[in-house]
Amino acid sequence: MDERGTVRGRGRDEPGSSFGWSVPAVVVAVLVWPAFGPFGSLWLYALGWTVALAAGDGLLWLLRRQGRAVPPPGRLVARLLRLGPESWLVAPGWARVRLAAGGFVVFAVLAGYMGRQAGLEYQAVADLRDHGRRTDATVVEVTDRSEEGRALSVAVRFDTPSGPVRAEVDIPSGSADDARPGADVRVAYDPARPSEVRQVAFLDGREADGIRTGAIVVGLLAAGFLVGATREVLRAKGPTEPGGAAVS
Repeated sequence: MDERGTVRGRGRDEPGSSFGWSVPAVVVAVLVWPAFGPFGSLWLYALGWTVALAAGDGLLWLLRRQGRAVPPPGRLVARLLRLGPESWLVAPGWARVRLAAGGFVVFAVLAGYMGRQAGLEYQAVADLRDHGRRTDATVVEVTDRSEEGRALSVAVRFDTPSGPVRAEVDIPSGSADDARPGADVRVAYDPARPSEVRQVAFLDGREADGIRTGAIVVGLLAAGFLVGATREVLRAKGPTEPGGAAVS
């Protein structure tokens, strides 16, 4: 069995594998999300990434069937930088390092984004508490529901000195009566930007607290991958046997 077949059998960095492209694809998706979004719920993004990666798998499979080899991103970068086969980007002994480093990058980027969003939400509710105007808004329709059917957010319409405004606001749990079309809900809005509006119950920063907690959890996952990457680097750089293989 040749080296190419052995590597493919073990699933390490095979030229046509889409696994190596999963990490940069997810990182790009996370970066595009704050740049152009958000466009919807988080689960929609997760579904979109899954579909995109599945499509990538299908494309790479088709290319392999046609006899075309698609190198993993690490090997492609190594070629562009003219690095040798001993580089950590391509050497088989560094496969676990690449895996752990990729996991760290993904979770670190996501934690950073969530932390930034939490900070922006804290600032927004602080400004609304200090400088916002409060008024009664009329519910137009329910825009989001939980799996149990409970209303999570509603579209409301209210009047401002600059004219009527329609916006979407979250509503607290247990406020079923406030979710009925035609009902009135108390909101606070920014006079300079009337579309910046919150239901008054959310001025305590509870939504930002939830985002911050999620950022901490994801950050801990990133830290775990960083520890794993460090451990694997030490293992890969450890003493070697006479044959050149690293001692595990």
